[in-house]
Amino acid sequence: MRYLFVSILVACTPPKNIDSAAQDTAAEDTGSNDTGSEPTALVLESPWATEETHRVEVDDIFAIWWDPAFDHDSDLPTMFGWLKEIRQDCLQNLDMADPPNPAAGRFYNVYIHHGEDDDFPNEWGNGQGTDELGMPFLTLPNGAHIDHGNVMHEGFHIFQYMANSPGFAYTGDSQWYIEATAQWYRTLHQPDVVDLYVEAGALVENPHLTLWHSFSNEAPGDPTDWMYQVRQYAMHAYLYFLTEVSGVDPEIISGGFYAETELSPQEYHFENIGGDTIREYFADWAAHNTGGLDYLSPEQVERAWQEVEMVGDPNNRHPLVGEWSDTGVADFQPDPNFAPRGWGYNVVKINLSETANYLIVVEGDTQGSSGAQSHFEARAVVMGANGTRYQDVDMSGRLAGMAEVAVADGDTALFVVISAVPEHFTGNQTYGYTLNITKE
Repeated sequence: MRYLFVSILVACTPPKNIDSAAQDTAAEDTGSNDTGSEPTALVLESPWATEETHRVEVDDIFAIWWDPAFDHDSDLPTMFGWLKEIRQDCLQNLDMADPPNPAAGRFYNVYIHHGEDDDFPNEWGNGQGTDELGMPFLTLPNGAHIDHGNVMHEGFHIFQYMANSPGFAYTGDSQWYIEATAQWYRTLHQPDVVDLYVEAGALVENPHLTLWHSFSNEAPGDPTDWMYQVRQYAMHAYLYFLTEVSGVDPEIISGGFYAETELSPQEYHFENIGGDTIREYFADWAAHNTGGLDYLSPEQVERAWQEVEMVGDPNNRHPLVGEWSDTGVADFQPDPNFAPRGWGYNVVKINLSETANYLIVVEGDTQGSSGAQSHFEARAVVMGANGTRYQDVDMSGRLAGMAEVAVADGDTALFVVISAVPEHFTGNQTYGYTLNITKE
């Protein structure tokens, strides 16, 4: 099965009805023993370029093309170095596979594109497409071709292409995972880049959305602005939390593409990490999001909030479902429009100004709004002058939980984070609950 993977910036759609014939030359490469592949003679073949009309250089399985009006000779060592490193890592460490090009005896084509200033198709963007020969190719706009983070993201897409798991297709409730994993791949190699998590604020502002919320599977009436639709790019923060904080094997994150599975990525995680374990990890992640995204650097968090303020619609910010000051609350139920969807969560807040003890009791509805069996995990988060404290809400079964939380002078806020983590991995049904908070 073959998929079309789009980029973090602009989808690269394969141009249609190309008139120029594909060119086949005798250029050869001996392959790369670094990846463990057998040496292979590859040929140059492109619907859009020839060696007579364009500049091209080859290394490993890659051919980089550009218009001769521009000088990119000095960029090639860097570009080839990055692409070969990505290939070696994906094949040797992440259980992934080559694109179909080398098996077909062809180089994988990478085009440096100068928009309307060269003779490549103007509609090309930043990403991977499939040409009329049935071969995937990569287009990198001038400038993006020497952005290491961008090349890592797009380069990871190259090795997703031959995925044999129907459950991981770039559609519906599995679409989120293609972009999230390409973003996650950057976190493994550039963990300290300040703008690595520019989308993370969207997670905090709409925590009720499903884990798998994407471009085309929103619920009726959902907004389609940045705050909602950037979520699949932001979910690399969750994958980073799984591998770098919770200790999940990175091969589980990437290996599902080649597991020949009908399971969706979220189901695959549930089966391979373990249901009880992944529920705990998700609830921990939700709590740490609420605690200020404190698994990221302060600079990364600041940059994420800058992005929210610059491009997010303030009318589509719903970080809390309830907020009170120095009091308890009886029989609170969330607005059904913002109750947690599957593998989403709710946050309620009590503003603090004095020492007190709070008793938290959660009682979940037995079923979701469309009949799926409910399951909840919950956490308490206390923030104050002495930092942030996290506490589990002890669950007695899949629905009910209780915790006693002591707050002191200097504590400013108590949050209760309620995660809906059912064994149901599709759709947008919501999972209701009743919350009681008693101030003692």
